[in-house]
Amino acid sequence: MAKVAVLAGEGNLPKFFTNRALKMGHEVLVIDLTGQPRADLAEVASSIHPVSIGQWQTVIDILKTEEVFDVYFLGNVSRGLLFTNLELDRRLQGLLANLRQRENHAMIEAFVEDLAKEGITVKPQTDFLQDALMGPGVLTETVPTKGIWQDIEHGVKIAKTLAELDVGQTVVVKDCAVLAVEAIDGTDATINRGGTLAKGGGVAVKIAKPNQDPRFDVPTVGPETIKTVIAGGLDALALEAGKTIVVNVAEVIRQADENKVSIVLVDPGK
Repeated sequence: MAKVAVLAGEGNLPKFFTNRALKMGHEVLVIDLTGQPRADLAEVASSIHPVSIGQWQTVIDILKTEEVFDVYFLGNVSRGLLFTNLELDRRLQGLLANLRQRENHAMIEAFVEDLAKEGITVKPQTDFLQDALMGPGVLTETVPTKGIWQDIEHGVKIAKTLAELDVGQTVVVKDCAVLAVEAIDGTDATINRGGTLAKGGGVAVKIAKPNQDPRFDVPTVGPETIKTVIAGGLDALALEAGKTIVVNVAEVIRQADENKVSIVLVDPGK
């Protein structure tokens, strides 16, 4: 049985992926980069090690000791997660000191390159999740109105620009006015901010980055995302077709339809 490792950030993607890998016959070692033991991961992983991402040398030592050389970055490993950790080991301090930019893409690339020096390969996040990448169309029975479609189209344009600049990938729009854009705080916080300003209605749009790196760049949503959309009183969630992982899609659709929220997969090139 092949052994792989999940370097787990925040969110429910690590558990979703681990379940899939186990069903396909893999042994899965999980290193929880939040540093906090999580019962949801512990109940599915073959073995689990809560290690803060700030202790990067320890992460590498565990992988080498366990002889695991194929790893997956899964979940949100953001600048916020890194910079709120005050204890950075010498190896990580060296990586950060050599970065010209401290945006997410550059930092994760630095981790990937450092692992490669140890003979450890970061694999595509989509390896076991191809069926979670769906084509264009409306997923829900709740169909957007004409006004909602206009907001989605405007949001796609804005989100594409943000993604190209590596600022963020999510925007909230109402009546073609941009209410919130994603920064270091992440998707859910952006939706919360937008929903507060919208005071009912509006849409959230999440787009992939240009030249998306499948090892760590794949946008992901799941039940927690749609709960945030519903709590914010938004009318729709729009995602990029074929480039967004939808975790537990049946549950996401059920929640959306029960609350009259549309979920749309769009092709930004059209």
